[in-house]
Amino acid sequence: MSEAKYSILFDEQGQLFGTHISADLWERIQDEVLPILRKACGEGEPEQEPFPEPLSDWNDLLKYWDLPYPPESSVICGECGAETEDWQADTPRKFRLKAANFGGLATFECQQCNGRVTKRHFKDGIQFKTVPFAG
Repeated sequence: MSEAKYSILFDEQGQLFGTHISADLWERIQDEVLPILRKACGEGEPEQEPFPEPLSDWNDLLKYWDLPYPPESSVICGECGAETEDWQADTPRKFRLKAANFGGLATFECQQCNGRVTKRHFKDGIQFKTVPFAG
């Protein structure tokens, strides 16, 4: 059996570079240390479920559609250039619905750059506006 040892390593400038733990020492401490290392590295944390899309609001918009053109599901991000012909059909989603109302306003979150895309349906056409993600 090898001897339990550890070393603290420094670079040429004297800055802490890392540590080395012998196999014997690791065998003795891994059950206590490994969960701490995994947590510090962000491993094992459950993925946060995204907020559910308000699909009933989108369906209400379609239900009360009174514009002179047929409804369409395209979305274009003016920030990163992401686009889709049908935001609901994409797997994985390129855009997630954040809000909609039967007055013709729909807001999406771009899954590529997190920008906020507003799609306004007017009598004479559709207007897109993108607000960059602000962190």
